[in-house]
Amino acid sequence: MKKIDGFNIVLINLDGLRQDKIDLCPFLKTFKEENLNFQNIFTVAPYTFASLHAIFSSTYPSKNGVNAYYNMFKFKENECVTLAEILKSKNYFTSCDIISNSVMPKKGIDDWNLFDEKDVDFIDRHTKLIKKLSTKEKFFVFLHYTEVHKNLVREIVQRYKENDEDFFKLIKENDERYNTQLPSCDEYVSSIIKTLKEENIWKKTILIIFSDHGASIGEKKGEKFYGTYTYDYTIRVCCTARIPGETSKNITKQCRTIDIFPTILELVGIENEYFNKIQGKSLIPLIENPKSEDREVFVETGGLYGPWPSPKKHNVFCIRTKNHKLVYNDTPQNWEFYDLEKDPKENDNMYNEHSPKIKELKKKMITHFKENEIKTNLNI
Repeated sequence: MKKIDGFNIVLINLDGLRQDKIDLCPFLKTFKEENLNFQNIFTVAPYTFASLHAIFSSTYPSKNGVNAYYNMFKFKENECVTLAEILKSKNYFTSCDIISNSVMPKKGIDDWNLFDEKDVDFIDRHTKLIKKLSTKEKFFVFLHYTEVHKNLVREIVQRYKENDEDFFKLIKENDERYNTQLPSCDEYVSSIIKTLKEENIWKKTILIIFSDHGASIGEKKGEKFYGTYTYDYTIRVCCTARIPGETSKNITKQCRTIDIFPTILELVGIENEYFNKIQGKSLIPLIENPKSEDREVFVETGGLYGPWPSPKKHNVFCIRTKNHKLVYNDTPQNWEFYDLEKDPKENDNMYNEHSPKIKELKKKMITHFKENEIKTNLNI
């Protein structure tokens, strides 16, 4: 793939957008089909604070310090390098517009902007920001779109605050409620792209649209929102990249959101001097070579609610391969195993400690525990 140094980089997070909802958004669906779409990309943590810090540092949460809701300000900035920091060192003007100081590392950002979620007009605000940045020689901007997340959480809290059990009985209603948020999300993306074209910077802009995590509609009892478990409805996310000069392609190989960081560096021709500090790998080999292997996915989380809330330390983990998933819940110290090919909704726990496949995945998970210095109740 040809290096394209000097191009602008626009990174948009559609907070809480489920991967399986893209085709219900006409503009996003077309955008996906006309560009590079990563069909099987997974977050390494299914909630915003940990997910975004992992993306911007290309490290797992327990490696970078943001490994719990209460650790949102404990990013190890002296030990981690950030995407914005590297781009700034290469003369990019770096900017962001986000919901709070806690959602991503501030390191390397020239223009740090916060919005009030209560009354923000995302289209107006973000199109104006792009117009301002269009005068720069080259820029990087991260835009945080939280409308889907805000409205769903507000409605669910108001409707089910008296009885959580009702939420899990009404999956169809929950799904329909979720779908009502999609048109405004689709319009937002359309407006951003329209502005990039109107400002005559579309041809020299790399645009990556992704979600940081999915959301529950009641599939698993105990999880009303996200962040509690590591099932696919919250860890599988959307990610589509528009790279000038590249033709459309659907990449089916399994990969991770921590792979976005090194992909951007390789695209703009930044040497791999930084790659020994990160844990992700560039997605370009998956784009160029259909015979590339699926990447192993490791996910960690600790919820604010649910059957075993753990806001101070991650306590739920999983290893996901192309067709199998092993889950370890540290608080009750129990295991789950799913054959994803036969049971994509993860309803049939087939855990058997004597299974060779499960033993293999356990070894992989323990390797991640050691590499990321994760302490659990396991005797290892």
